[in-house]
Amino acid sequence: MQMKEKLTIRQFAVLTFMVMIGDMILIYPTLVTYPGQQDGWICSLLAQPVGCCILWLMFKLYKAYPGKTLIEICYIALGRWFGFALAVCYLFYFLVGAAICIREVGDFLTTQIYLKTPIRAIIILLIASLTWGMLKGLGPIGKSAELLAPFVVMGMLILILALLPQADASHLKPYFGIPWLSFVDGIIRGAFTSYGELIVLSMLFPYISKGPHLQRDMLTSALFGGILLSMLLLVSLLVLGPMLTQHNIYVSYILAQKIDIGRFFQRIEALMAIAWLISTYFKSMLHIFAFIVGTAQLFKMQDYKPLILPSMLLFFAMGVLIAPNIIFYTLTIMPAWFELDITVSTVIPLFLLLIHRFRKKISGKPPRSEGSYGR
Repeated sequence: MQMKEKLTIRQFAVLTFMVMIGDMILIYPTLVTYPGQQDGWICSLLAQPVGCCILWLMFKLYKAYPGKTLIEICYIALGRWFGFALAVCYLFYFLVGAAICIREVGDFLTTQIYLKTPIRAIIILLIASLTWGMLKGLGPIGKSAELLAPFVVMGMLILILALLPQADASHLKPYFGIPWLSFVDGIIRGAFTSYGELIVLSMLFPYISKGPHLQRDMLTSALFGGILLSMLLLVSLLVLGPMLTQHNIYVSYILAQKIDIGRFFQRIEALMAIAWLISTYFKSMLHIFAFIVGTAQLFKMQDYKPLILPSMLLFFAMGVLIAPNIIFYTLTIMPAWFELDITVSTVIPLFLLLIHRFRKKISGKPPRSEGSYGR
């Protein structure tokens, strides 16, 4: 399936940052502090090199199969039946990933801001805006991300800087005071909960305009997002302490409510909410794009746009039905989703890359991309 829309390298780098930040603005401090306690900020910093290795592995897989999306790579590497089964698993991952982001928006707005608004009303408004973006195509999505990304960065920086007067370094003591297994767990969670979900970018690689420094710009933007998340986690520990950080789902929103400089600069939690909604919107958009385009490629359709409207109805239903409440989501979905992130972002790409290397070593040349997929 050919697409006329192309992303520039800068647009792709911005979208990488948006997916990296995404819903992590609100939940990342809680996820890493749960095992890392007061050393969570150290775990987060050490997780950045691990995350860059995860992203490098994804890019290495694409270079082994140039011009192919992840769904096409599954077909080429494993053949018709096993490739089809693995492609369906990835499509399910993209489907659930988008549904989780959509539901997170609904739960956040109905529990923190619009307390008496039905969650279905929030979700259907978000679905309508996502549908509009999908109908416009990949080019306008990239341009919109370029336009709105500065607001996300500005919102996070204002939050971090405005909370520094309330920082208490005693909340970080004792340093390295947790068991080493918990320390390793914190590093792994910090890497895979943020970088692991960048596997969705494997569906965008073929639709990027040719140019230099693609890998460098992608790694740089992801690392910048990871550093911002680490700074946010550090400020959360300095202001709230490890106990409150690990037991509050929407830590960033609570931190924004605490800002009060000279009884003048205060109550900027709406700014934090807007930054989070923007980044989560683009993360949802790319998961939806990956699901729809991947489905079209799986069934060898010439155009993906006829699938948009029925798919958006499916996403609306999934957003409503995926969890009865936020407690179920926190206790049931999040632990399983972390293990799924490890599988789809590292284990399977590494397996596919090893198959490519093995075939190349045996036959002296890589498998034929077009022939394997076109049968």
